[in-house]
Amino acid sequence: MVNNSRRGALIVIGLWLAVILGVTIRGIAAPHQNSVFLIFRDAGRAWLAGQPLYSHIGKYLYSPLAAALFAPFALMPDWGASALWRLATGLAYLFAVIYWFRRYESYSSSRLRYRPELPSEDTKATSGKLSSLVPTVTVLGLALLLPLSIGNLNNGQASPLIIALLLCGCLAVLDERWTLAAGCIAIATFFKIYPLAIGLLLAVIEPRKLTWRLILGVLILGILSLVLQRPDYVISQYVDWWRSLGADQRRVSTELGSWRDAWLLLRIAHIPITVGAYAVLQAVAALAGAAYCWWRSKHWSRAAVVWCVFSVGCLWITLFGPSTELATYIFLAPVVAFACAKVLVPVIQQRQPFGWLQFLSVAAYGLLLLAEALNAWVPVIRQNNYLHAIQPVAALFFLTLILRWNPLESEASDIGASSQP
Repeated sequence: MVNNSRRGALIVIGLWLAVILGVTIRGIAAPHQNSVFLIFRDAGRAWLAGQPLYSHIGKYLYSPLAAALFAPFALMPDWGASALWRLATGLAYLFAVIYWFRRYESYSSSRLRYRPELPSEDTKATSGKLSSLVPTVTVLGLALLLPLSIGNLNNGQASPLIIALLLCGCLAVLDERWTLAAGCIAIATFFKIYPLAIGLLLAVIEPRKLTWRLILGVLILGILSLVLQRPDYVISQYVDWWRSLGADQRRVSTELGSWRDAWLLLRIAHIPITVGAYAVLQAVAALAGAAYCWWRSKHWSRAAVVWCVFSVGCLWITLFGPSTELATYIFLAPVVAFACAKVLVPVIQQRQPFGWLQFLSVAAYGLLLLAEALNAWVPVIRQNNYLHAIQPVAALFFLTLILRWNPLESEASDIGASSQP
């Protein structure tokens, strides 16, 4: 059993490393093809030269400090910078996800070890035969996650790195390393503002230990950007950044807009809504998510609540965030892949029937995978806004799942008690 489990883990890790190596080599061979890294490189060059970062609305969406972080890549040849960026972001993402999955699999295993119910002899025999053939939750989760991540890794998106920072921040909260947690969240926020949603949800469950550290981290990074370039230039770029974000009209560029979020679903359903009313809906959704996480913190362990916080935060980012594209749904990919693996392993081992938990997780995962496949192999989806609704519908399936499911519980008998203290 150990050898088979290890062999499966090596195969999956090997596939991940092969993909990361493949996109790295592609970055060397074709650094200017199908790559958003060129936007980061140009921002780094503009930062070094003291030139405007936001002359083209909707092109560069990150903060001035992020441009400073991209500056070293601007000093390198394009092929080297492109390859190094893909390699670094891919490995950071992989290692963060592995650590995250293994931590939560270990939590679940420790809970099952002390379960009072003992399986029958027949169940033991069946489980023993199947366990040598069934991958662990971590291995299966990584296998499921890979096809949802290839697109972002291939075109050099920054999202894998941002997710790695957010996962490290959540893991630091589990270890009560509050300063590290605040630092990771603050850095992610300076790439794109919306990762702050997860930091604020963490502050809801740990207000005294995290709130002031998170505020201080954001302030320190803001001051750092003033040190790395002329203060007057930096301040003017922050002003231009806010103006650029406010001037982005892609939500109303067409009848259905350009984003893949709740706005799109409402428009497809012919529910009239204005931009102002939708902003209120976004705020209400954020408050509801915060209230839900706070309520869960009163009944669940910290580990389960932190998983819930990350999941709710990623759901808000995708369903109600300011700019949800195809690539944005990688934020949901790790939690959906883990949840799918977690509920399917007992089914594969014949310890649990295929029920509504499995259906919801498989539906969410299947729709996310379908959207990735259609985008890669059926280019018409890129222009069909109705097909863009596949991903927000997947998010709704996953939302239904996490409203009841405790990730640290494994058996069907635990479902009804998952909301108990």
